Parts: sequence; structure tokens; C-alpha cells
Amino acid sequence: MKKTFISFIFFALSLAAIFAQEAVRERITQSRENQSGKASVGLSVRAAQMNRTQSTDIEDAKWSREIYRYLDLSKEGNAPLYYPVMPEQGRMNLFTMIFKLLSENKIAAYEYLDGREVFTHEYRIDFNEFLDRFGIFYETRNGEIVVNDVDIPSHEVQGYYLKEAYYFETGTSNYGVKTVAVCPVIHRQGDYEANTVRYPLFWIPYDELRPYALRMPIMTSSLNNTMTATIDDFFRKNNYDGEIYKTTNLRNLAISQYTSSPEEMKAEQEKIEQQLKDFETRLWKENNDSTSVQPAQQNRRARRNIFRTSSSNSSNTMRDRRY
Repeated sequence: MKKTFISFIFFALSLAAIFAQEAVRERITQSRENQSGKASVGLSVRAAQMNRTQSTDIEDAKWSREIYRYLDLSKEGNAPLYYPVMPEQGRMNLFTMIFKLLSENKIAAYEYLDGREVFTHEYRIDFNEFLDRFGIFYETRNGEIVVNDVDIPSHEVQGYYLKEAYYFETGTSNYGVKTVAVCPVIHRQGDYEANTVRYPLFWIPYDELRPYALRMPIMTSSLNNTMTATIDDFFRKNNYDGEIYKTTNLRNLAISQYTSSPEEMKAEQEKIEQQLKDFETRLWKENNDSTSVQPAQQNRRARRNIFRTSSSNSSNTMRDRRY
């Protein structure tokens, strides 16, 4: 009787161990399936790798310079950001994508402040208030805001302010340009104004946009209609055509504030562009001729040769020089 009871206990313990192993296997399998499902709707391996590469923390760089540009969408080089104006066949322009992401609360946008950007909760815009401020028509359905594609003012967004950072890391010898933030600029004519006025809408940190920009295809050429590039490629490769209107400086002044004429402003913009090019050129410039001798070294060697020659021609010895 005792042996039968002991055998029953061993049998029960074996079944428990088997069920525990199966439960562990099921959890592992389920976890793998979940990860696989996330990967299928998320970023590809290449996209994730590019995202990590572009997430460089410029605060750790030993040298950096922040540049502000204005991207005029009427220029041919910036056309991929503007077309198509209306969504068609799954394609949309950059502002339409930004607008839809904001309406779905997937990204955050921050107030455009005069001369600075503050990405804190205090300055995060309220989407409802933004719609009312710029007179964008919307409907409320089941407690959710709905804006039809035709009411999205993407045709009025004819420019972007772009903040970029040129940086160099001495530890990795990595030099690059990082897009820091973008600001859509809407062009509207006021009730009592004859000229079109620029209205900056809001700043968006580009790191929040990048996961979506990586998956948004664009057409970059009228000669090649295959959409082989993405919005992120456009920014990462600096394919845009933008003029500098400001650099980060101690007085926090735009170029127009310390220049007195369009010609002077143009000269200042060209000077800044040349400074950036010169820095990169000096950074990688090296002397490949190992046999060349610097002028200072030549002078030292010449002096040593003269001393040796004079010493060999002299008849005085150290003994003769003693007092």
C-alpha cells in the first residue's frame, strides 16, 4: 500500500513537471509570435538600424554648431516635401502626414516661440486649440475629432523652418549633420494685408517624426517615377535646398537682425556656408607625403649642420677651452 502511494506521488510530480515545461514553451512561443507581429507592423531591420544611427546625442559631441534654414517648397529641390498636395493612392505630403499624426495623438508638437524652442509639456500645443486658431474645419464624431483630407491646409504650408546640428565626436571620429526639429510655415494673406505673411505653426522634434518618415516613400525626381526613397532619406542625405536665416549665437539674433541690407545678409549666409565646408575640409585634410619636412624642421637641421661643420673645422679642443 505504501509503495503504491509513493508511486502515485512520483507520477503526480512528473505530470506537474511536464505541464510546467509545456506552459513555459507556450509562453516562449507566444512571446516570439508577439515580437514577430510587432516587427511586421513596425520598423524593418534596416530602418531600425538607421534610426539608431541618426539618434546620435549631439550633447556628447566635442564640437557642434546649430544652423537654422528656411526651406521654400516652391524650389525644385524641396518639391518632394510638397507633392502630392492632396493624398492620392496612399501617398501624401509631409504636412498631411504630420497633421494626421497629431490628430491621432501619435506625436507631440510645441509652440513656436520667438527665437527659441522649448520641448517641454508646458509648451505642448493643444490640437483642438490649434484647429480653432487657424480656422481649420473639423467635425466631432463619437467624441473624436475628424478632419477631411480636403480641409487639411497642406496647400498653404509652403515652407519649413529646419533646425540642424553639425557635430564632430572625437571618440568615434564621427562627423555628420543631424536634423533636430522641423516647423511647418503656413502662407496666408491677412484681411488687411496685401502681401502674403508667413505664420510658423509649431516645432516638432525630428526624433518623434523619424519612425514614420522612415516608412513614407517619396518621389525625388521627375525623370524617375519610382519611389525608392523616403522622407527620412531626404533629410538624412541633406537633399533639401534651404537658406540659412540664423545660427545659434550668444545674442540669439537672426542674420536679418545684425545685417543692414539684402546684399550684406547674402554675404553673411555665404560666409557661414563656407565656414561649415572649411571645418570639414580641415578635419579630414592630412599630409600623405611622409618624406616632406616642415620649414621649422629644416631650419633646425640647417643650424645643427652649421654647428657640426664649424666644430669639425676648429682646432680648439675641450682641454684648450679650460680656464
